[in-house]
Amino acid sequence: MRWFTLLVSAWLLGNLPAAAAQSQDPPTVHELPTQMCRDYFFVPITLAERPDRPENRTLWFLYDTGASSSFVDPDSLERVTAQDFGTGQRVNIRDAHLGPLTYNRLPTRVQDLDHLSMALGREIDGILAYDALGDFLVTLDYQTGQIRLETGELPAPDGVSVFDTDGPDSRPWLEIGFPGRTRRMLIDSGAGGTVFAVNRLPRYPTQSPPRPTGASMRLNHVERRDGARLDGVATLGPHTLPAPTLQSTPGTELIGGKVMRHFRWTFDADRERVRIEPVTPADAIRFAPVISHGLVLRADGNGMRVTSILEDTPAARADVRTGDLITHFNGLEMRDRHCDPDGTPDSLILTLVRDGVEMDVPLALYPLVE
Repeated sequence: MRWFTLLVSAWLLGNLPAAAAQSQDPPTVHELPTQMCRDYFFVPITLAERPDRPENRTLWFLYDTGASSSFVDPDSLERVTAQDFGTGQRVNIRDAHLGPLTYNRLPTRVQDLDHLSMALGREIDGILAYDALGDFLVTLDYQTGQIRLETGELPAPDGVSVFDTDGPDSRPWLEIGFPGRTRRMLIDSGAGGTVFAVNRLPRYPTQSPPRPTGASMRLNHVERRDGARLDGVATLGPHTLPAPTLQSTPGTELIGGKVMRHFRWTFDADRERVRIEPVTPADAIRFAPVISHGLVLRADGNGMRVTSILEDTPAARADVRTGDLITHFNGLEMRDRHCDPDGTPDSLILTLVRDGVEMDVPLALYPLVE
């Protein structure tokens, strides 16, 4: 996508060098105010009060270790500034704080995030880049649902608990072992619903042939996915991950939230290191079957439009058609589902509009990848 740089009001956009988030005389460890939505971490960034601006000036950002840039939704930005912004503008959020951090200038790009909000079922005001938490050690604790910041540095990599995260860019990368191969993959907390996303999935030994399983909502496009369960184990340092589910991707190979949730991750971005601590016993790591409705959707107003239906899926066996507008899952609006799962393991009720008529359509869910 081509990005256009436009002038924005002086209080929001400036020509000074970007300033890293700074601590206000911090103690050794800070716990950031954090909300968990499924396997995603959200943190609040609040702009300073101003008499000529709205009272509620807090934006909830998804913290994404797979993001090299920060993004903000134009509607969310308008809500806190009372100004219009167009997709593609570059803006600097000034005089804002996140817990103990102060942002004198947080560079962001304006990007419509409605499709991600509706896919997750929770409003996403912005996406916070991997390096946007300053010079601290950053711990993602999936067990407590907390992000912690700590002064200091990680020791040299030992291949047991501390690992080198050097890769093709400034984001964190980690080597994962698969039968007959190793891959250096992006550690991506923004892929909360993913176990591993790999290129050339048919080259991996799998328990059954790969099959279409759905689509992943990326930042500015929908990416169709095939899936299969690995016939064997994957290894993360000394840790064994039995028979993980794999998804195909034509892009960057990923370690997703479904792997990350079994560990505590402490990132030292300055020294390109990560410490990984298991939070569940090794014999307790299991990866659930892939259960999907089989719909490929795109955002449309306050709902999701059906663009295609995968063969041999629950949606293909129900009264759902291409072009239908889905407005609710299980009676909850698409963008306000309270971070609840989309349904019980065996059912999902869609509310959809077809030719101006609203109807409820039940789907009997079943695993697409056992």
